[in-house]
Amino acid sequence: MKKKLLVLFVGICMVCTCLGCGSGGGSASTAGSAAEPGQTEASQADRSAGEKKKVTFYMWASDAEQEFDKAIVAQYEKENPDIDIEENYIPYAEYLSKINTMAAAGSMPDIFNLPEGNVFEWGEKGALLDLKPLYEEAGVNPSDVSVDSAIFSTDENVWSVGYNVTTMCMYYNKELLEQNGIALPSTDASKPWSWDEFVENAKKITKDSNGNGPGDAGFDPDNITVYGTMMPTDWTKYIALLHTNDVGILNEEGTELGIRSEAGIEVIQSIADLGNVIHCAPSSAMAKGAFSDASAMLMNGQVAMVIDGGWALANYTNEGFDVGVAPIPAFKHPADISWTAGLCMSPAAADKKEAFDFYQYFTNFTNSIQAALEQGVSLGGLPHTLEVFDGGENEQKWISTYTKVDAAQMCEAFKNILQAESTVLGDNVRVKNFPVIVDNTIVPALDNVWLGEVSAKEALESLDLSDSIDGYWK
Repeated sequence: MKKKLLVLFVGICMVCTCLGCGSGGGSASTAGSAAEPGQTEASQADRSAGEKKKVTFYMWASDAEQEFDKAIVAQYEKENPDIDIEENYIPYAEYLSKINTMAAAGSMPDIFNLPEGNVFEWGEKGALLDLKPLYEEAGVNPSDVSVDSAIFSTDENVWSVGYNVTTMCMYYNKELLEQNGIALPSTDASKPWSWDEFVENAKKITKDSNGNGPGDAGFDPDNITVYGTMMPTDWTKYIALLHTNDVGILNEEGTELGIRSEAGIEVIQSIADLGNVIHCAPSSAMAKGAFSDASAMLMNGQVAMVIDGGWALANYTNEGFDVGVAPIPAFKHPADISWTAGLCMSPAAADKKEAFDFYQYFTNFTNSIQAALEQGVSLGGLPHTLEVFDGGENEQKWISTYTKVDAAQMCEAFKNILQAESTVLGDNVRVKNFPVIVDNTIVPALDNVWLGEVSAKEALESLDLSDSIDGYWK
C-alpha cells in the first residue's frame, strides 16, 4: 500500500466549475433541466425505464489491490442488484492528472481515490463533497466507526474517510532471534524495545563469514553473511522514528524544521550509523542493490529485523512465512504514525443516495473481510474499522483471512499499534507542502548521510525551507 505523494496541479483551481454539474464522466445537464444533481436527463430516462442506478468509481489500484477492490464491488452489486458500480482503474502515475482534467471539465466521478497529501487541499478549494451532513443524516459519527488516522476532518468538515490504513512496525525473523538468545519483542505498543536495545540485538545477530560480530576481534565488515537489520532510510520509516524522539518533520508550531533539531539529528545520524559505523546493517549502496528486497532477505535469513510498513505484511503471509511483528523501537517513548489514502465524493453527487451508500459500504472493513473470505482474495490493507478489533468474532474473521500462516501474533501487534494513543496521523497528511519539503528537499539532502559522506547535522543544517514551510492542515 505504500504510496508517494503526487503534486497537486494548478488546474485544480478550475474545479469549482464542476459544482452542480453532472458527475461520472457524462455530459452536464443543461440549464433549466429537471435532472437531479449528479444526473443527466438521459440517466433519469434510463432509471424510469427500469435501468440500474449508476455510481462512477475511480481508483488507481493495480494487480492484487485491484483484484481486491473488484471483489468488494462485486459483493456490493450482488447485495444491491439495482445498483451498477462503474469501475475505472487508472495507473497511479497518471491518476491525479486524469482527475484534475475531469474536475476542470465538470465531469468528476461520484467516488474517487485521492492521495493522502491532497485531500485537505482539495477540500479547502471546494473540490470535494463535505460528507459531514451525510453522516449526520445517517446517524453515524465517523470517529465512532473508524480509527482517527482514517478520517480527514476539520472542526467543520469531513472530507474523506479512508480505508486500508497503514502504519510502521518492526518485522523480525523469529528463528534468528531465538538462535541468538534474544527474547521475542512484545506486541504491546506501549512496550517497544528502546533504540539501544534494538541496536544491541542487531549487533548480536550480525555475523561475518568467520562467525564474528561487531566488537569481536577479527570482525570483517566487508564479508558479513547475516545482518541484524536494515537502515530505515525511507521517509515513512524515519518520520515514525522521529516521533519516538518527540519531533517530526516540522516543529510543534509548524513554523520551522523539526528534523533539524538536536532530537531530529540524533535519529537520522543513528540510522546512518547502523550501516556506516556499527556495520549491523547493509550499506546504503547494498540496500539499493543485492539487498533491495528486504522482505526476501528477512525470509531467507540474511537479515533478522526490518522496520517497514503494514503494506509489507502480504509479502510474508502470501509466502506462508511466520513473520514476527512488533512496535518500532523507541528513542524516548513509544510512538508511531498511521495514514491512508482518501476516498472522496464529488460535490455533484451530493443527492445520489446510492453513491453514499456504496461509499459507506466500501469504507467498512468488515465488508472487506467478507470479500476476502468468500472470494478468496488477499486483504488490501490493515483494518481501519473499529468493530474489527472486538476481541471476538470480527477479529477472528480478520485473522482467518491469512490462510497460509497463523496470523494471531501479527494481527495482535497491528491492532495494538493502530489503537495506541501514541500513534499519530502521519506528517505526509498533516504537513502543508509536504512534497516540496520532504520529497524534493530533505530526501535528496539525506542521500549523502546514508552513504556516510556527510553527517546528519551538516546535511540538515544546510537546508533553508523558510519559503516552503506553511504549517499544518490540522
